[in-house]
Amino acid sequence: MNLRAILSHFILLMLLMVLMWTGVTYVSQNIQYSSARTFYQSVIKRLEESCLDGRTVEECKEKAKENGYQLLVEDFLDGENKDAKVSLLFSFTFPIIQKTKQYRIEGYAR
Repeated sequence: MNLRAILSHFILLMLLMVLMWTGVTYVSQNIQYSSARTFYQSVIKRLEESCLDGRTVEECKEKAKENGYQLLVEDFLDGENKDAKVSLLFSFTFPIIQKTKQYRIEGYAR
């Protein structure tokens, strides 16, 4: 084999590794986001079923902390209804480069 063939194979290998890293990162990020979204939906359901009970809010915050999330619940009154703005904060660390990015899922419980 000549030097040109070896170099082209090396470049191809590097491009394939970058493509593989991108794919693994995307799938990993998608799995973490889906897990956070599922947890968030269960929290909303639980808060609505308990009519935004203070004890339930604290239990949900503790469960979020155990799962590596941060849960924020802001109560407010809307006429006769008690509503709450619910935010779930979580972070994702990109493999290899170790860069962390914060994500937030927001919504309301009624």
